[in-house]
Amino acid sequence: MTRHEYLLAELRCAAMRARLWQSDIEAVGMALKAGLIEPEQALKLLADCDALYLVAPNEEGS
Repeated sequence: MTRHEYLLAELRCAAMRARLWQSDIEAVGMALKAGLIEPEQALKLLADCDALYLVAPNEEGS
């Protein structure tokens, strides 16, 4: 495998990971909106899928 082919494979994997993150984030949002989970649970779920840093949780609760 050439460096070029390897980089293309890595980019494909990164795109798939991004789509998985999107699905995880949307699922957490839908569960929160439907009242199935509390805000703290949503933050925990986002942390579990390494997506917490993509949001800025407001500690003041507003």
